[in-house]
Amino acid sequence: MNEVIISSQEYAELRKIKHHYQSIMNYTSDLISRHSLDESSTYLDVSPSCVELMGYTPDELLGTSGFAYVHPDDFQQVVHQIQSELIDNHSVTVVYRNLRKDGSYFWAEAVCRLVKDVNGNEIELLAIIRDISIRKVMEEQLQDRERQLLLLTNHTTDFLSQHKADYGATYVYASPACEPLFGYTVEEVMGTDGLSYIHPDDLPHVRDYLENIGHGKLTNASDAVSYRYLLKNGSYIWVESTCRYIYNEQGEREYIIGVTRNIHERREQARRLKESESRYKSLFEFNPLGIHALSLEGYYLSANASFQKMLGYTEEELKRSSFEKLVYAEDLEWTKSNFEKAKQGQTRLYELRTIHKDGHLVDVEVTNVPIYVGDELVGVYAIVQDITESKKNLNQIYKLSNEQKLILGSVSEGIFGIDLNGQTTFVNPAAVKMFGYEEGEMLGLKLLPHMEQSEPDGSPILSGSTPILDALQQGETRQRDEAVLWRKDNTSFLASYQVTPIIDHGQRIGAVIVIRDRTEENKIIQAREVAEQADRAKSEFLAIISHELRTPMNGMIGMMDLLRDTLETQEQQEYADIVMDSSNALLKIVNELLDFSKIEAGRMELEYEPVHLEELLEQITELFDKPALDKNITLNTRLDPTLPESIISDGNRLRQVLINLVGNAVKFTDVGGVMLSVQRKPHPDCSLIMIEFAVQDTGMGIPADQQAKLFQPFSQIGTARHGGTGLGLSICKKIIELMGGDVQMESKEGQGATFSFTLLLNVEDYAGLSTELPESLPQLEQDKGSYGPLRILIAEDHLINQKLLRTILTKKGYQPDIVYNGQEAVTAVSQQDYDIIFMDVNMPHMDGIQATRLIRQMDGLDHQPIIVAVTAFARKEERQLCMESGMEDFIPKPLRISDVEQSLERWAKVIYQRKSRG
Repeated sequence: MNEVIISSQEYAELRKIKHHYQSIMNYTSDLISRHSLDESSTYLDVSPSCVELMGYTPDELLGTSGFAYVHPDDFQQVVHQIQSELIDNHSVTVVYRNLRKDGSYFWAEAVCRLVKDVNGNEIELLAIIRDISIRKVMEEQLQDRERQLLLLTNHTTDFLSQHKADYGATYVYASPACEPLFGYTVEEVMGTDGLSYIHPDDLPHVRDYLENIGHGKLTNASDAVSYRYLLKNGSYIWVESTCRYIYNEQGEREYIIGVTRNIHERREQARRLKESESRYKSLFEFNPLGIHALSLEGYYLSANASFQKMLGYTEEELKRSSFEKLVYAEDLEWTKSNFEKAKQGQTRLYELRTIHKDGHLVDVEVTNVPIYVGDELVGVYAIVQDITESKKNLNQIYKLSNEQKLILGSVSEGIFGIDLNGQTTFVNPAAVKMFGYEEGEMLGLKLLPHMEQSEPDGSPILSGSTPILDALQQGETRQRDEAVLWRKDNTSFLASYQVTPIIDHGQRIGAVIVIRDRTEENKIIQAREVAEQADRAKSEFLAIISHELRTPMNGMIGMMDLLRDTLETQEQQEYADIVMDSSNALLKIVNELLDFSKIEAGRMELEYEPVHLEELLEQITELFDKPALDKNITLNTRLDPTLPESIISDGNRLRQVLINLVGNAVKFTDVGGVMLSVQRKPHPDCSLIMIEFAVQDTGMGIPADQQAKLFQPFSQIGTARHGGTGLGLSICKKIIELMGGDVQMESKEGQGATFSFTLLLNVEDYAGLSTELPESLPQLEQDKGSYGPLRILIAEDHLINQKLLRTILTKKGYQPDIVYNGQEAVTAVSQQDYDIIFMDVNMPHMDGIQATRLIRQMDGLDHQPIIVAVTAFARKEERQLCMESGMEDFIPKPLRISDVEQSLERWAKVIYQRKSRG
């Protein structure tokens, strides 16, 4: 045996090294361990810190595999990394999840290094393990924030930008939203002046905004500026920007940070939110099911009217109590268990008995739905249905007395019950016959896996997951209107069914299934569809043939019109006129047939656009002035001044209906006259405006026995001399109904007739229009030379426009005051009450928009004046901006006398009503 002899000095050094090693092992907070180089990486030595870090004592770890404490999901990665990198680098750092003794895991970072002996042979593995859970969480949070910031920058629909704080606000950064929002690429806007994209009329307003934020006058996050931004295609859109300055160390403005968004989209979102809130409120308040909200402690927060009625309590009484007080004692633990599961985020459906305020029990079916605000669960919704009656019925079916058997045996629907295992517990004769079994043969069978084998479209259904089985397993009430069910002999039939769970004292014990054979019914439906297809084919044929007839008719009329210029004798001219009149009459019939067939075939489409009401009435009267004059009858119109100047509708179809109604009125009136009126009518929904068009005549009237067929196609009334297809009124009725309106008729024989129809307008489409209807609508004066006493102000900087407007008003008997800009207009209104202000939009020092807003904010005025915008910009966006600022009317330049007269006539009556009420 060889002996190793060392000196006492070497021995002391070795003891000193071992002492230092043991001190490090005993006092370090990191876990230091030595491992064998076998496949298990067996623990050879481990520092005492393993108790604090892993919960194990050193003795518990020694001799065990180091890999046994690695999370299964990290195992392969750790083994591979240690084996591969140790070979190349002799050291490796791995990050993984390490098991504690209590079964939990912590994120660990292990630095592993091969240890060699004096001869350079690898003898063991040294590892230093540190708990990095806190660092891991911080890294994940930092990565998440970076991802969120990148997503916000690259994917937000808002346009983020940075500008130099120079005169032109030069772009130094633009987010990718620039291209979808404005059409420019980021490269195209970089280095350009940001203010150069702003509409010239809005530029002063934006500069004022930037100065205000620079002086600290606008500090709220909601402070923003609205303006028009130039798109790459040359058009403008309205946007809203929120800006802030970035200052350098010297306190000087260095950069501007801006967030820009499309205002239209925001308004659409606000509108949809309002509709959603309205739908939710309607769903909650008017739902026939009882709905209430509970806090996490089980106290009532709110309850709808149905729930209050169901249990006899008011909402205030419920808010002072817990749901436990209203639950029958035997069902309380069951109910509390379901409520606790709902608090854990589960949707629960169960039955229980509740106590009515007067003491009687009410059986209910409850659905608990968790309420989340963001990711936080804050309460529980309960949707409650009174099933007292249905439960009584199900109990009666389940207990099956002789009388009930008689009833079940007399119904044509197949009815059978099943337990939770799917075994048939009872069955009526209709079900036995329906499925081809003998009496008593179905009891105890498990029919559900084979009853539904395919969908109505022929696709297969897995036997273990049929809709009826799913309903049974989930305890749901389920109904199918169309299903293919299979008989004992493997033949199938079309049916509908309903699965209803059977509940006994709050516990589900099975289900009852009611089946109706729809084979014969389906044959009837198919026959009806064939008939409907034939009717549609007829309508489409009529539409095509009517359209084809127009081509030769147009050729006949056109050539006849040319022929008349070549005729030489009076007799030839008369014959040609007769042919022309007959051709036009025939073309009218073909057009009516075409319209009627389009409606019948469902091919008529409406094209909505702004319709100027006054122009529409003028066109109608111009068309019938001569026929009325020839018959020596009057033709008048009346337009309600409280209506908007234009409405959104199908102008061509609206004109077609009015031409038909006025034409009929003129045709059937020999004495007196015809009145065409348009006025507002009251409507219970404040978000809608009802407008009525009426045509009243003093003609022959319509007999009571013929009024019922008045709007029927191909029906005629009156004398034969008036002719026609009998389609005109029928087409009018169909068109108005397509527009969402309704047609009415009032008539007495010999006393004339009134035909009217109503249309509904959305208030939000008509900015500045009052939703309040006057107690009595004003009647228009026939004398248009005087509009009553009015105090008028003209705000106009252009001398020629001043003179023109003053001349028009002077000829109407008025002496208007004149100012040259918006600031002078504000001063004039503060010193003098005016009835009407004709306000130019673009003026120096202060424009008409800003002046109008300041006037609308004035206190102490006897009454606010009517402000009429006068501008050369007549686009929809300019009109909208004027109305939003508080203006009520709009006159385009160049000025026309008729526009000024109409504005005076429209608003004089309104001013008179305001003064009379005041």
